[in-house]
Amino acid sequence: MKFEAKAFLLVIGVVAFMFLGTYFTMIVPLTDPALYTPTKDAKPYTTLEAKGKKIYEREGCVYCHTQQVRNLLEETQRYGMGEEETFKRFGIRTLIQAPPSQPGEYVYDQPHLLGTRRVGPDLARVGGKYDNTWHLNHFRDPRSTSPGSLMPAYTWLYDKAGQPTGEAVALVAYIQKLGTNYRWREEGVEQARALQSKRAPAVPAQQAVPPTTTQEGAQ
Repeated sequence: MKFEAKAFLLVIGVVAFMFLGTYFTMIVPLTDPALYTPTKDAKPYTTLEAKGKKIYEREGCVYCHTQQVRNLLEETQRYGMGEEETFKRFGIRTLIQAPPSQPGEYVYDQPHLLGTRRVGPDLARVGGKYDNTWHLNHFRDPRSTSPGSLMPAYTWLYDKAGQPTGEAVALVAYIQKLGTNYRWREEGVEQARALQSKRAPAVPAQQAVPPTTTQEGAQ
C-alpha cells in the first residue's frame, strides 16, 4: 500500500497507463498505411457525386443508414448478392457475400459517413444493386419500392410535375457510387465460376464398342 499512500506516485502511474492505452489504441492505428492507401478500384468523387454526398448529409440520411459492413456473417450475407441478382446480371446462380468494409474504400471520404444506427439497411454495398429509376421512385415514394419502409418521402427533390430535380439526380449518383471502390461483385462471380468449373465432372471419352459376331447359320 506504500504506492497508494503517495499521491504523487499514484497520479504518475495513472497518467502512464492512460498514455499507453491512448498510444496503442489510437496513435498506433493511425499510422497504418492501409488508412491512407486507396483500394485498386477506388476513384475520387465526380462533381455530381460530390454534390449528392452533400445532399445526403443535409437530409440526415446518415442518422438512419450506416456505410460499413462489419466482419460478421449475418452482415456479409445480408448485404451481398442473392441468386436472382447474380443470374440477372451475370447469368450464374450463386450467392456472393459482401466483403467487410476496407479502409482503402474511404480514402476520398471527407467526412466519413460510417454512421452508428440502422433504422434502414446499410448502404456500403448498395451501389449497382438497383438501377437509377428504382432509386428515384424510392426517394419520391419509399413504400412503392419497399413496402413497410419507415423512410420519409423526399418530395421536395421533385418538381410539381413529379420529375426529379438536379438534386435528386445528384443524390442518386452518390448512392450509386457507394461500394464501387471495391469490385466485389465481379470478383465474387469470377471466383464462383472458377469453383464451378473445378467441380464439374469430367465427361469421359466415348469408348469404341467392338463389333460382335453372331453364330447364327454357322455350321
